[in-house]
Amino acid sequence: MGRATDAIVTGFAKSRPLTEQSLAPLRTLLRDGVLRRIICVTWNSPEIDEYAAWIESMADASLARIPQPNVSGTPNQRGIAYQIETFRAGLESLSEDADLVLKSRPDFIFDPDFLRKKIESFHTWSKVPVPLAFGIKMPKAALQNKIWIPWADSNQPFYFEDAAFLGSRHDVQKLVTTLSGKDEEILGDEVCGSFVHVVRYARIFLASYPLFSRYLGEYRYFVNDMDYRRKLVPHILNDGFFWHMLIAHAWILQSQFHVDAGNGSELRFYSNRLNPNADWSKLESLKLANPYDNLRVWRATTRPGHAMPSVLRLYGRLADDEWQQAIFSKPLPDFPRGTLINILKNIAAGDDGRLKEIEYDFYQKLAKFYRENWLVIQH
Repeated sequence: MGRATDAIVTGFAKSRPLTEQSLAPLRTLLRDGVLRRIICVTWNSPEIDEYAAWIESMADASLARIPQPNVSGTPNQRGIAYQIETFRAGLESLSEDADLVLKSRPDFIFDPDFLRKKIESFHTWSKVPVPLAFGIKMPKAALQNKIWIPWADSNQPFYFEDAAFLGSRHDVQKLVTTLSGKDEEILGDEVCGSFVHVVRYARIFLASYPLFSRYLGEYRYFVNDMDYRRKLVPHILNDGFFWHMLIAHAWILQSQFHVDAGNGSELRFYSNRLNPNADWSKLESLKLANPYDNLRVWRATTRPGHAMPSVLRLYGRLADDEWQQAIFSKPLPDFPRGTLINILKNIAAGDDGRLKEIEYDFYQKLAKFYRENWLVIQH
């Protein structure tokens, strides 16, 4: 007997044709018994009454309308508040026996066969392995089962896709993030948009991996500007502490997430941010978000079995599990096994203060780099 799997579709899209394409595969899987329920969550604002009425008219989808959060500030600050509250409301709408939860958006489109396989093979890909890396006992897993995500970044820890994911209800509930005042401050910086993704996922792992705590607090230094990152990436890759973060992050990816963006057009995402002035009545004019626009190139430049090619990219998009799995299962010609094991030992005992000095030096240098290479440009 299959697991009780419910889909939560959060927010609303500017285009009814796009929403129809987004919901169509979910409705197909509902009819086939793969999904049990489709719950659409959106605001009770009058300007989207027409959209809500159309959703509500569907016999095979339910609609939950909630008060729009009274938030202000940057698009990042408002956007993450909306995402968190709609997902929270969707989870609260589930019945007690809900097992698996698919989270999606009305501008994200699945190939139905791709999604069917992910749900039906959950027992295969979701098993969290024994926390041993080359015989080193790693921190206890924070998740009971792996969560499927379409992509992740190899060189920006916890920069994962959050438009769509699939996991057990127990695990995905942890992605309802409580934001701190510091988080809000970072989100106020327009060039820290990726922090919306990072803070959602990283919070789950801070207790087990304290080396990421300051990473969140100092995220403003990781500006998402192409010219800045051309200088930033070689700078941070020349630092031993950052490699501790990269290896810890790779282990978390390998052991607690299943990354797969499919092939060709099996997944499509038309984000508002990428199409600010688009004619939403003409879907052929909309731009696909990366990496969905060019999966072949992203995969080719990852070069699994090597550590360096992926992280040397300005953005280290991973579209599958091969890179992180290879790190912990194969000899790497560009990363000595002895160095990897020493880093893993430090990570495993990271709460004893052994990394404190190199962490301090890393952020001191990074703050200086930021002042000299970003603040100077801005002024």
